[in-house]
Parts: sequence; structure tokens; C-alpha cells
Amino acid sequence: MTSHAWYHTIDLPDGTTTEGWSDTRNAATHVRWPETIAGGRCLDVGTFDGFWAFEMERHGAREVLGLDIDDPDDVDWPYDTRASGPVHLRARGSLMGRGFEEAKLKLGSSATRICLSVYNLDPAVHGRFDVVNCGALILHLAHPVLALERMREVCSGELVLIESLDPVLEIAARRTPAARFAPEPDKWWRANTAGLLAMVDRAGFDVTWLSPRFLVPHGPGWKGRQAGLLNSVAARRLGSRGGLHRALRARPRLPRGT
Repeated sequence: MTSHAWYHTIDLPDGTTTEGWSDTRNAATHVRWPETIAGGRCLDVGTFDGFWAFEMERHGAREVLGLDIDDPDDVDWPYDTRASGPVHLRARGSLMGRGFEEAKLKLGSSATRICLSVYNLDPAVHGRFDVVNCGALILHLAHPVLALERMREVCSGELVLIESLDPVLEIAARRTPAARFAPEPDKWWRANTAGLLAMVDRAGFDVTWLSPRFLVPHGPGWKGRQAGLLNSVAARRLGSRGGLHRALRARPRLPRGT
């Protein structure tokens, strides 16, 4: 379809579908959007090819801003892959931003994408948003709570978070807030539900809704990618079919005790 690699699997009006690494089309059916999305100003953090930005627009958002970085050098690389990681992404054709603009044109979307790290969100510059969405970004960040704090600062309504869960910790430590460190070479953290809720709480949000667990399958562009470094047969079998996820909604709160 194009010379660059897609991350999101997006159905286009001409009957074609982008060959994304991840297929979040079914995941969208598990999200219960806030009523304020209709006519609201919305932000999609870590937008990449824009699947969630276009989904918010489809649900009636008046304005959608997609945020992501453009340069692979700006990814939160660990020390050992800081030099080789950007080279690998460029060789694979993972050019951030190109997919968003191509899909936007074909969908007739009015969403806008800006090149910005979530760590640099500033309400004085970017304003505030009725809905802030973030889809499966936290596990890729070295500083997930800081990123959530930045989202809180620009959120005047609700946060919608769709995030990957660690299937081993969901079973072995269900009630204990926990996260697996470096579960795969390109990821920093993968939490269980309790760990994800704890991070959201520490960042200054009160959770108002939590979805059931659901599977996000690999998209047509995955082409047999290894499931990762999970250490149980059950987790490897699950990883071969996709990733375990949950969605939640949360509201920013005033500091407790004030």
C-alpha cells in the first residue's frame, strides 16, 4: 500500500485496510467514551498512525489533536539500544507521522497531529482538553507516572487509558500492584491491573470506570513477530495471539487532604 510500515490497522473508505502491526479495531468496542467527547476538544497521546484520534472524531469530537514524536532518536531507548534502535526503526520503515497524514487524507479527517513528547505537554501552550486519550503508550515509557502527570495537567474532563497488561502478573499477583520491568527489549514496563490503577492514582487521577480484560490481536503487518520474553507457556500462547489489555476512565483530582 505504501513504502512505510504501519502500526495501526485502519479501515479506509476505499475498502482497503492498512497493514498495521496491531489491530485495535475490536479494542474500540470495549471503550466507554465520556459523554463530553461529543463536541469536545480532545487529545490523543502517542497517536502514531492516528487510530484513536480518528475514533474520537467518529464519536463526535469537535477538535482532535494527535500528539507523538517524529524522530526515532527521541524514543525512550534504554542505554544499550540508544544507538542501534533508531537505525532499526528507520530500516524497518517505521516513519512516525507519515501514516497519520496518509490516513487523515483518505478518511477526510480534520484531526491535527503535532510533533511533541508527552513529557513536554504544557497547558499554557497546548490548552486543556475535555478528553485525553492514551492507547498502549505507558509500557514504552521510562517515566510512566510523569507522563500521566503531564496528561493530568492538560485534562479538564476525563482521561481514557487503554493499556497492555502483564498476563503472568494478572494471575500470580492479581491483588498486588506490580509491573514487570523490561518485559520485552522495546518496552520498559508491563503492569498488572492493580499496578496500572496505582500508577494512575499516583499521577493524581481518580478512576471512574474499568473495562473487562480484552485481547488486542496482532495486525496483518505483524508477520510472525515473536511474542516476547514472557516466562510461562500460557503467557507465550496468549502473546502469539496478541496482547491482554484493559481500558479505564479517570478524572483529575485535587490533592487529597485539601
